[in-house]
Order: sequence, then C-alpha cells, then structure tokens
Amino acid sequence: MKRYYFPILFLLLFAGTLSYAVDGDKQSEKYKVEKIEKAGLIKLIGERGGKPLLLNLWATWCVPCREEFPSINKLAGEFKGADFAGISIDFPEEIETKIVPFLKSQKAKFISYVSGFEKDEELINILDENWNGALPATFIFDKNGKKIAFLEGKRTYQELKSELKKALN
Repeated sequence: MKRYYFPILFLLLFAGTLSYAVDGDKQSEKYKVEKIEKAGLIKLIGERGGKPLLLNLWATWCVPCREEFPSINKLAGEFKGADFAGISIDFPEEIETKIVPFLKSQKAKFISYVSGFEKDEELINILDENWNGALPATFIFDKNGKKIAFLEGKRTYQELKSELKKALN
C-alpha cells in the first residue's frame, strides 16, 4: 500500500501548483497595462455604454498622484454605476518595473493604461486644451462621453465623490 502514497502525494502537489499558476494568471491579467493612443482614448471616452467615466492621469513618480490614488480606488469599489480608468504618464518601458508593482500595492480596482502618445500635447488637446499637463488630473465624462468635470491637482475623496455624483444624476 505504501507505494500508492507517492503518486497521490505527487498529484496533490501538482494540483496545488496548477491552481496557484491559474490564480497567478488571473492576478497578472487583473493588472495588465497596455499602451493607449489617440484612437483608444477617443473610444474609451466616447463609447460609454450608459455609464459615466472617471479618468485619472497619474504617474508613479508623482507624489500627489500616489496620495490621491487610494481615494479613486475606494470610489471605484463603491460606484458600480460608473467606469474608472487611469492613464499613467510613466514610460511604457516601465510597465513591469514601476506601474504594475504600484497597481498591485494599491490593489487597484480599475483598469490602467500607459500613455502611448508620442507628444504630450496631443494627449492634452484631446482631454482639455486649457490643461497645462499638471498631474494628477481627473476628467469626468457623462454617459454620452461629454466632459462634465476637470479636476487638476490632488483632490480629496469627498471632492472626487461629489463630482462623480453629479455625473450619475
């Protein structure tokens, strides 16, 4: 009978490893960050599916962005009637070394992209021609893709919540 223990033990260990690998894949998929360019951004803003969008631009090197992120993350967990997205202004080459580790540390509840725009001015002009590019920057769009709020600089949870509630009404 003892000779059956080894194959059973092996199968149990293999099944546990397989389960961990599958869960690990789910985690990696959750924090997958892709480049977003003009067409993708226009689609993200315009194709709302009946939901408003809170779009936050941030960077891992931006201290106010890092301080504001938990508030946006909390809102993303609370407001199921809205979509949330972030665009990191870090370099695309820093996805695995900086962006994804930050998102994991924050347990980000919303999708994040990295800017794939060659020129910052192009990104700025799509979102708001009067924006000087300062971070963090939050844009709120209604369910039809019309910009209804632009919040420049770090905002509190209550400020963000108040603006988001306006979009939901």
